[in-house]
Amino acid sequence: MRRLPPLNALRSFEAAGRLKSLTKAADELCVTHSAITQQIRVLEEYLGQKLFERKGRALEMTPRARHYLIDVASCLTRLTEATAQMCDDSVTRKIQINTSASFAHGWLIPRLADFHAQHAGIDVQIVTTPDMGVEEMDESHDAIIRRNHPDLRRSGFVSRRLLANRAVPVCAPDLRDRSQLREPADLANARLLHYSGIPDAWQWWFHNAGVPVGETLHGPYFEQFSLLLQAAASGLGIGLAPHAVVRADIESGRLVALFPEVVLEGPPFHCLYRDAPDNRELTVFLDWLFAVA
Repeated sequence: MRRLPPLNALRSFEAAGRLKSLTKAADELCVTHSAITQQIRVLEEYLGQKLFERKGRALEMTPRARHYLIDVASCLTRLTEATAQMCDDSVTRKIQINTSASFAHGWLIPRLADFHAQHAGIDVQIVTTPDMGVEEMDESHDAIIRRNHPDLRRSGFVSRRLLANRAVPVCAPDLRDRSQLREPADLANARLLHYSGIPDAWQWWFHNAGVPVGETLHGPYFEQFSLLLQAAASGLGIGLAPHAVVRADIESGRLVALFPEVVLEGPPFHCLYRDAPDNRELTVFLDWLFAVA
């Protein structure tokens, strides 16, 4: 029979690694500092290697321990969820989807009512995190939807193309009317909104439009793409956004698309999902998701 590490030792290790502090881990688990230290020592003896190293006053995990933490955190999360479902008398089952706020707002949420109408017993929980933190995401989510990226890879997960990523300039309707934007070259002198995650996106768009521009373009930069879209809708400038993300805003009249004849294809949206064919709820959701896409 396969021996498993002691559960208390794993809980102490996960809390200490996640919180980067033995003291905070002790407070969270309602035990003493020495108890946390002892449990980590037990796990180190079980694994036959050090998990933490002292660097001055700081406590840092070893490189192998950081990778181990991802798997341990994922397993503990799944164990907690499975236990909660066993103790829950209701028939609702939960799956967790991680995506960006802009994709959730512009594409996923407007379509979820259709899914819930067909599958009322499955609760889809949406967690939003910034695009630029994709390499730091743990494996506690059942699926992650993002622009395809080299870091969008996880052991035990499958990556599959979901949607094309065709960029289109968008702005508030009144801004278009008063700015007299008649051809792509007119945007070179307009107030442009930039996304820090893809800082040269506008340069590529002008290149595809055949409009010569300098290496530096004026306009504010936004760390969060959802804020860029809000700024565009508020009339603060012109943003460059995936058509799939802003389609609902365009159809509602909140935003207008400019010069759709200029084609700029970016990395397509992929869905990274847990390779768990026995998870009926996740399978049902994925079948629906790719059919809608």
